[in-house]
Amino acid sequence: MVAVVVGFLLLAASGPAPAEAAAAVPVSAETAAAVPPSDETVRIAVGRFPSAVTIEGAPFVVRRGADDTTVALRKVRLAVGKKGLMVDGQPWGADVATIETRADDGALLLAGHRYRRVLEVRYQVFDKKPELLVVHPLDLETYVAGIVSAELPRGWPLAAYQAQAVAARTFAMAAKYRRLELPYHMEASVIDQVYGGIDREHALAIEAAASTRGVVLTWQRRLVNAYFHAACGGVTESALEGWGSAMDYLPGSSCERCSDAARYRWRTRVARKTIDKAFARVLGGPVKSMKIVERTATGRTRRIRLEGHKRATTISGSDLRRLLGWSVVWSTMIDKFEWSAAGLVVEGRGSGHGVGLCQWGARGWAEAGASWQEILARYYPGAALVRLF
Repeated sequence: MVAVVVGFLLLAASGPAPAEAAAAVPVSAETAAAVPPSDETVRIAVGRFPSAVTIEGAPFVVRRGADDTTVALRKVRLAVGKKGLMVDGQPWGADVATIETRADDGALLLAGHRYRRVLEVRYQVFDKKPELLVVHPLDLETYVAGIVSAELPRGWPLAAYQAQAVAARTFAMAAKYRRLELPYHMEASVIDQVYGGIDREHALAIEAAASTRGVVLTWQRRLVNAYFHAACGGVTESALEGWGSAMDYLPGSSCERCSDAARYRWRTRVARKTIDKAFARVLGGPVKSMKIVERTATGRTRRIRLEGHKRATTISGSDLRRLLGWSVVWSTMIDKFEWSAAGLVVEGRGSGHGVGLCQWGARGWAEAGASWQEILARYYPGAALVRLF
């Protein structure tokens, strides 16, 4: 039944939503010790390995299709062979091996992270190179609790966790129904949403998922693009500027509550040698000068002019972050941009792309007494809260 409802939300024609769909759905304040399961399963890519991977944990079986081929193992090594997948040194005869614990509460250890019950190891060729892709299928609501635990620090107000839970659930549902034909729906990293398995979970994150169970953000009967980021630096960016596509519920808005973020203000020095290496392919040689030539309405860097000894070009603020490193230039909200013979000094505010929910801003508003519904209304203005199950 859930899939039918979500399909309706995703595929419904444009136009004003009916009043009953647009109205915010009240959510019970009651919480549970564990997240109630849903009928929705998501598939998360939790690792890629170029040669081999070892999985261990509670007694498990290794399946090829529906049959058990090995029973009661506690450790197994899977590897890339000359002709495909190898399991404990033997050709597997299939591209996928499913490792599943005998107990419902069993855990599997992969690369230092514990995951519930099931891991699928898939042999595939990516970018002309063979690799092992490990996919973890799990219940949506359990996944949401894990996202909240991994994305936000401990010790924050419950309302901030609840707002993040709704955003994460919405993001996950939209991603799933865009990628139904793929082996997995999301990466367990900042490419999609950070997921760290069982050991990252904590009680308030579980409570946040349980108390908002099934609630998503919609716009005109469609799931929204529920983007979020660490800290906006005072004002969020519009989807048009951030992603090149206008979205009425992501116009950019004043935040004013993320000043406690570790990178609300930051300063970076980048050596000339690093600069020249980063832009060598763009300019065909060393950089002669760099200058911000255009900003967005929120003050973020839209365009930067680069001049080299051979040619000149213009790049976006996001290109600057990508080429120098996401953790070197933390955002495009750049206040100071000084180029010299020694290199580049950049001072800025915020961390991340700046579109949608500001996580540190959500914390600030929650500490000021805002509910999770009010927090979401601030960062996704006009979006409706709908309970799917």
